[in-house]
Amino acid sequence: MAKDDASRAGAGLMNSKLFTRLDRCIICGSDRLKAVMEARDPHYGNPGRFPIDECQECQAGLLNPMPTLAYLATAYPTTYSVYLITHTTPLKEFIRAALGFVTEATGDPKFAKPGRMVDVGCANGDALAKFRRMGWDTVGVEISEQAAEAARSAHGLDVRVGTLHDAALPDADFDYVRLNHCFEHIINPREVLAELRRIIKPDGTLFIGVPNRAGWAAKLFGPHWWNLGPPVHPVNYTPATLRRLLDETGFRTVRVQYNSNFASWLGSLQIYLNRDNGRSSSDGWVMRNPVFKILAHWGSKIPDLFGKGDCMEIIAKPR
Repeated sequence: MAKDDASRAGAGLMNSKLFTRLDRCIICGSDRLKAVMEARDPHYGNPGRFPIDECQECQAGLLNPMPTLAYLATAYPTTYSVYLITHTTPLKEFIRAALGFVTEATGDPKFAKPGRMVDVGCANGDALAKFRRMGWDTVGVEISEQAAEAARSAHGLDVRVGTLHDAALPDADFDYVRLNHCFEHIINPREVLAELRRIIKPDGTLFIGVPNRAGWAAKLFGPHWWNLGPPVHPVNYTPATLRRLLDETGFRTVRVQYNSNFASWLGSLQIYLNRDNGRSSSDGWVMRNPVFKILAHWGSKIPDLFGKGDCMEIIAKPR
């Protein structure tokens, strides 16, 4: 279904083919779910207000009712940024680096030598292509046919279309398994981690980057938090929530680090300012100001130092 069709259909929160009412937490199984807020979709304009529960046992934030895959397939616009190939110039890259404004940088672990890796939710393949240039044997998994085709045509990558389970990757085949801002989009995280445990080598490394609902920005802005992201972020995690889930699915956490950018505060402020006018999260004088963006990007690193950043990255190993 196209994005326009989704808009005509409406959120349909009571439609069991599009949403499923949760009686228990999909992370820990507790029935102690508490309604904490409702929020609109400020990024892509999906209609409706989406109720969000907090599990009182593991502190996961859950859309409830939870969207189905059928609904989520309609929720992303064709202009979704990570589906598109980005074009830049060496001069722009130099200026961004000189200003410390490399917003897509991630804290991937260091390896003694390249091996075989899979990037789950690889989108347009930009990150995967960088690993291939470093000598890695790469595979991508991407649910969007549009994004997968962009990755293939721009970079010549091996990208499998569908879910991780659809890809049917070999047992114990990967030295590095990477999910950067993909895991919060998944409605079956426990099953996905079990599949990751199957495909990773016994001495392999897992990287997961997700928003941090225990961060200062999330606490301050609440339903206006940039990374809340309903409905395309059906689950939001705290560090403790994700560490617990990893432990219960056969991983041990090696390191938790924080990696925020200007959207933590600046984007959330713009969403707050737009709360009554229905404009998108990027539409407004706050987000249009490049000086504000640079200053906010620098400032976003301060909460990271205290473990309260907007985005966290967890590095884990199989147990």
